[in-house]
Amino acid sequence: MQNFRWLVRTVLVVLAVGAASPAVAQSLTEVKVALAWLRNGQYSALMVADAKGYFAEAGLKLRLLDGGPGKNPVPTVGVGQADFGVVGGSNIFLARVAPDPVDIIAIGAFTQQLPYAFITLANPSDPDPQPKDLEGKTVGMQADGEIFLKAIAGKNGLDLKKIKIEIVMATAEPLLVGKVDYFTGMLHNQTYQIEQTIGQPGTPGRLQGKVWKAIRLADHGAPFYADVLFTTRTKLRNDPELVRRFSRAVARGLQFVLENPEETVKIVDTYPEQIERADKLAWRFKVQNPLSVSTDTNAHGLLWMEPKVWADTMAYYKEYGQIPRVVPTAELMTNDFNPAIRSK
Repeated sequence: MQNFRWLVRTVLVVLAVGAASPAVAQSLTEVKVALAWLRNGQYSALMVADAKGYFAEAGLKLRLLDGGPGKNPVPTVGVGQADFGVVGGSNIFLARVAPDPVDIIAIGAFTQQLPYAFITLANPSDPDPQPKDLEGKTVGMQADGEIFLKAIAGKNGLDLKKIKIEIVMATAEPLLVGKVDYFTGMLHNQTYQIEQTIGQPGTPGRLQGKVWKAIRLADHGAPFYADVLFTTRTKLRNDPELVRRFSRAVARGLQFVLENPEETVKIVDTYPEQIERADKLAWRFKVQNPLSVSTDTNAHGLLWMEPKVWADTMAYYKEYGQIPRVVPTAELMTNDFNPAIRSK
């Protein structure tokens, strides 16, 4: 009888091992991804792809390298301390035209349109603000926002002399206390602070009943890709299959985020070292998810990038003296590794 039980157990173990997927049975290849900021819902596609096993199915093990103040994922990836990184799109060509160029290349755009906006407070029934409304107003802006103000001014015939600029930190406080009329911020970030403040008991009378409205740079300025996934051209040449497997896992993660926002909140809320809680994540995905899709992603797949967007963005930076020259878009981005995964 003991021999029979041993035989049954042995057969069950053999069957279990045989049923295991190859990606699980084999040793996984670690891939390091350097983030531009602290681990939060902004990087939900990566965390979901990890938690749902998409990386493991591709034979990969994800390791996130958190960003934050003073940390830049561009050199981290450039010197090989990380395999991939996530950064604002303009950082790609800024690195390529720098005095000491970094040979990085974008392989996908998480955010199809830059969520940068000129945000104001208004009554719900008020019309949406337009670029001309900035004239005669005080705008609270971060120190690096000049290029965006010039872009929207040039595109819409604004007289910059009629706009008063206050340099402020990346918090909506100046707008909430009435120091400025408009505040520059990200739709999927600072507007949360505005909504939370207005919704608190004891809110000052001048804030009660107000909502935020925005002049979106993507609607009135230039097309910019926000968060882009990048690596080195050396990595593309030496290990294209790894890049291909990685891109597919990430696109699957993004697809899940878009199609299952409520479950995504639960996954990301409990992901190790993630700093945002469930209430903010639920709010974030309502704002962030629509920014991850476009007519281009509908046609070609998530993470898709159009060369013209890159060319137009570089042209703006060159026009306003932010870069000394432009480079061919083929040196900045590629869709060769796009897995053509679409959201429903």
